[in-house]
Amino acid sequence: MSCLIFAFAVGGFALYEHFDRQINRLRLTLDGERPANPIEGTTNFLLVGSDSRAGTGGEFQRGGEVAGQRSDTTILAHLDANGTTTLVSFPRDTLVHIPGHGRDKLTQAISIGGPSLLIRTIENLTDIRVDHYVSVDLAGFRDMTDAIGGVTVCVKALPNGSRSNLRDEWSQWRGRVGENHLSGDQALAFVRQRHGLPDNDFDRIRRQQQFIGAVFRKATSDGVLTNPARLENLISATTKSLTIDDGTDIDDIRLLAKRMSAMSTDQIRFVTIPVHAPTPAEGGNSLGELPRFGSVQLYDPAQLDTFLTPLRGGAPARPAPADPVAMPPRDVAIDVFNAAQVGGLASTASDDLARLGFRVGAPRDWPDGTSPATEVRYGPGKEAAARAVAAVVPGSRLVRDGRLTDRVSLVLGTSFRQVKAATGAQGQGGAAGIVRPQGGGAGGDRPGSAPSVAPRSTAPVTATQLTTGCTY
Repeated sequence: MSCLIFAFAVGGFALYEHFDRQINRLRLTLDGERPANPIEGTTNFLLVGSDSRAGTGGEFQRGGEVAGQRSDTTILAHLDANGTTTLVSFPRDTLVHIPGHGRDKLTQAISIGGPSLLIRTIENLTDIRVDHYVSVDLAGFRDMTDAIGGVTVCVKALPNGSRSNLRDEWSQWRGRVGENHLSGDQALAFVRQRHGLPDNDFDRIRRQQQFIGAVFRKATSDGVLTNPARLENLISATTKSLTIDDGTDIDDIRLLAKRMSAMSTDQIRFVTIPVHAPTPAEGGNSLGELPRFGSVQLYDPAQLDTFLTPLRGGAPARPAPADPVAMPPRDVAIDVFNAAQVGGLASTASDDLARLGFRVGAPRDWPDGTSPATEVRYGPGKEAAARAVAAVVPGSRLVRDGRLTDRVSLVLGTSFRQVKAATGAQGQGGAAGIVRPQGGGAGGDRPGSAPSVAPRSTAPVTATQLTTGCTY
């Protein structure tokens, strides 16, 4: 996508108008409540690398036929008013709430409900509004790389001496330690490998970030955009496999092109949202897997909120209410769900809430499986009731849920610790009892048996740093 924008910026918009008919246009359906519009001068693009094999004649069907599509790469490109661009990567196996479909891996959202559902999922996760959608498929990625003459990346040796990062049977990546000049097929293999890398999908994300930085540098410094023949080849190769939303017009492209053509590699920053493998206390087994979902990555809502705050203009997504007890408990009808897989958790919490005066329904298991977060979910007009519940459940977060009507849902995640009386609560008894999930989770794993992974840095890395260093 960045190559295409640069091409239009240098080659002129006559080229855009000529090739516009080759670009796939997508009508998005984004009903319901959405995050607020971005601050003036900022724009957010959702960039998606799809693994769709449609129309490729089985070219990418290693290991049997692969139907449908998944989002292999999901990046939120935030163009800030200060002239910088931040590319936020989302690991594909992050366990998220997919609106209307419960919890699942992020990569499944586009398979379940197409790009519209993926956008709604990202907006629900980040509380950041997506202005434009752009995706490219496998064949388009390969052809784009060939059109600019390939790019050079640097690969470093694994600490244990293994060569698994240099030879991968699944992606067909073949490389060497040091610089590698990649053609289309090998570029595609390089950014898709995750097996055999020490940090799996996270090392793949670092490869993708390095590759994007290398493309940016190549397009702006190697004569790609000043050679008419190479310029036309680039636009032709890219547009055939490009899909953009029908709300993105030539004025949007013109504005973006002007912005990016004046940008240096120091002004492009790459970050990855903070996630972690599930621990035993969160229901994870010795491999960091969750029942039903397998290998996933979890996030801490408060940590993610802090991480994303700068992209929202400095304001937290969900500020704490000034008056947390906004409604007497006797006026609040609540259903309690166990999403921690701890026996009796919902029943005990329900009893504690009833002693405080809440009108509590029968406790139940959460149908969407294990959740790390404890959430107070509420429908239209029920925020005051939800705040009353959140006031007595420390660490819980408020979540708007259009499926709910007159009752509030309290979803007890693995982070849940206690129900306690709040100052001013109209309860009928003393402080509620403390409820603590016991270690082990599903499968009875011992605490501490989850795989040990060194904390990952969430500090931004510039395109300059990526293209002058090496990745695994």
